Amino acid sequence: MRTAITFLAAALVLPLTAQLLTAEQAVQVALEHNHGIRLAKLDARTSELMNNIGNAGMLPTVDANGVYSLDNSSTKQTFFSGEVREASNANSRVLDGALALNWTVFDGLAMFAAKDRLEALELIGKTGLRQRMESTVYDVLTNYYLAVQLNSAVAVQQEGLHTSRERLTIARTAHGIGSGSGLQVVQARLDLSADSAALLGLMQQRTIAFNRLNTLLGRAADTPAEVGTTIPAPEDLDLATVQKDARAGNSAVQQARQQQLLADVSVKELRGALFPRIDLFGNYGYTKSTSAVGFLKSNQALGPDYGVRVNVPLFRGLQANRALEVAKITREQASVSTEQAQLQLEQQVLDGWSDYSTARQRVLLEETDLAGIRTQVGVALESYRIGVITSVELRDVQQGLIAAENRLLLAQYEAKSAELRLKWLAGRLL
Repeated sequence: MRTAITFLAAALVLPLTAQLLTAEQAVQVALEHNHGIRLAKLDARTSELMNNIGNAGMLPTVDANGVYSLDNSSTKQTFFSGEVREASNANSRVLDGALALNWTVFDGLAMFAAKDRLEALELIGKTGLRQRMESTVYDVLTNYYLAVQLNSAVAVQQEGLHTSRERLTIARTAHGIGSGSGLQVVQARLDLSADSAALLGLMQQRTIAFNRLNTLLGRAADTPAEVGTTIPAPEDLDLATVQKDARAGNSAVQQARQQQLLADVSVKELRGALFPRIDLFGNYGYTKSTSAVGFLKSNQALGPDYGVRVNVPLFRGLQANRALEVAKITREQASVSTEQAQLQLEQQVLDGWSDYSTARQRVLLEETDLAGIRTQVGVALESYRIGVITSVELRDVQQGLIAAENRLLLAQYEAKSAELRLKWLAGRLL
């Protein structure tokens, strides 16, 4: 028993050696180092880089081509006049080089729709980054305050453990002078063991909470850390204001609207495939060839050629029409998804408000109950010392205090978590 108690005391002191981390500092560290946020930033940066007129097909393409070929073969040529020319291992060489320009000037306005699509993708990437940041901040703060709650729960259990030790001392003293029974000593020892086991369980939960918090902060799970000692009271929120802000600023609904916009411009882009395509082209080339046999010993050409190319799609297996119909269905799905996201948001705000209001009322009730129970504990311990109440009655009072303390801590945590969730839904967490 002494070994277990010594271990518990040492474990309770260890977290105090770590550097204090405030909730604001935890959020700042997470925004800079959380791996999910870092990946989302890279995704957003990729979408930003892809959004340019070149990827939309608005710019011309310029290519440089070059060919040099050598042919060494036996040749026999028979002309209509009856003349025959033969050559063994006749050499022929061709050198060809050109600069080629092609510029699509009309494609059914598909290039403009493509640019709008890239704009939408960039916007979706930025909104996705914001979603990741908001969810991470929510997770960091809820885990931070969970660690605060568990720290306080450990302190409450430690206080109960102190009462159990004092009770065991009183029982041993009473048994030693003959005013108490050995059964009371055994029961006090068993209760002390139960309280020690409960403390170990809370310490394990606290370790897990700190491990998760460290992971969210983008650092090793076993990094020493110490959090604050109290959970701040939730802010006073107004339901109508929360609902208004959520409709305008909720990132999930915003992204659903952006997906709807993306589906709409995709339809416009595919519709362009049904129209003629007009390209301007130009080439500037150089060609030189030599031959051991044939009509020409050598040939050389240098200069430009240019023109207009028109491509009219007549029949392509109805692929363009099918793709367009699928895109229209996708657009309709995006519209339904937006409506669904808006309805779900309304429900989530109302559910969150119910949790928020109930938790705040519970905090007030638990604070009132706890004040009376704390007074009872001091009186009960003194009454047990002089033999007015039994050990069972003292145990009931002690357990009642621990339960009341933990109920208050849980209510405070739930109230703060509900406030944070409402802010998240309203887009006010960052």
